[in-house]
Amino acid sequence: MKDLPLVSVIITTKNEERNIENCLKSIRNQTYKNIEIIVVDNNSDDRTKEIAEKYTAQVFNHGPERSAQRNLGAERAGVYTKIILIAMYFSKDISYVVKELNIREELTILRIS
Repeated sequence: MKDLPLVSVIITTKNEERNIENCLKSIRNQTYKNIEIIVVDNNSDDRTKEIAEKYTAQVFNHGPERSAQRNLGAERAGVYTKIILIAMYFSKDISYVVKELNIREELTILRIS
């Protein structure tokens, strides 16, 4: 796993209790394994954060808007992070994304939906 670049998956949320678990499961079920999950919530008043904490210790509360949430997530991403993926659901194998981008040293932001 040392030769695989770290992929930081940043998920921005606001009252996503109905969707967050499927998203997190899809990330956990990846064939590409060098992944960290960062959830940045915007003061949800449902169970979003509680559900997210079952999948990652990196759950933060920050707002007031998605761009501020994404920025905080990027700040918290690992030192060796190459890619940030922001999505609600992932297909089982995102390794093709890593290969397609031909991993560069700079940070790349990619949206998959």
